[in-house]
Amino acid sequence: MKSSLLPSTSRRAALTLALAAVGPLLPGATPAPGEGLRAPFGLSWNAPSIELEMALVGANGRIITRKREAGEGETWIVEGLPQLALQRAKFHLRKDRLDGVELEYGKADWTAANYDGFMKSVRARIEEKHGAGAQVARRQDTERGVMQTLVGYRWTVVGGTIELVYFAAQNPMNLFRTISLHYTAAPPEEELSPAPAAAAEMVGAK
Repeated sequence: MKSSLLPSTSRRAALTLALAAVGPLLPGATPAPGEGLRAPFGLSWNAPSIELEMALVGANGRIITRKREAGEGETWIVEGLPQLALQRAKFHLRKDRLDGVELEYGKADWTAANYDGFMKSVRARIEEKHGAGAQVARRQDTERGVMQTLVGYRWTVVGGTIELVYFAAQNPMNLFRTISLHYTAAPPEEELSPAPAAAAEMVGAK
């Protein structure tokens, strides 16, 4: 539906919350219980961009845009990957190496029950591998006539973080829903500061 319903700050808050594995595209990508974070689609963290592009094209993915980011970063928006209800994927690169993936799920004919069932099944699969996650967001409010619902969970695992988010925005004329699943790899050891890293600012739970 119309994404114009989403104020930019709200959409950013929703889409920076999440990550995890919902049925990898390629074999061998599902981690065993207790195993650290693995990249989706059988990819490897820190893979060079040329290797990433070859893998995506080989899986019928279409790179729609390539956007340069601050700090030697780049984001690729990819469509066409054959996974249930996957609308698009975002691949984040730093210094030409893969370090994050965002997956956005939803279907035009899905009801609220469909989204709820999908969210529960994804959460259950993550918990089976990594244990219970922390709820980092749960709110419902209205902004400029748009009712917004945000629910998010986070798992801190060996090698990175997994986050899962449901976001909905509705006014009398339009409805937008999405489930976002994000993987974020931990930075290479040589880039870690000896001082403890500051906690990332998250959307506060009520």
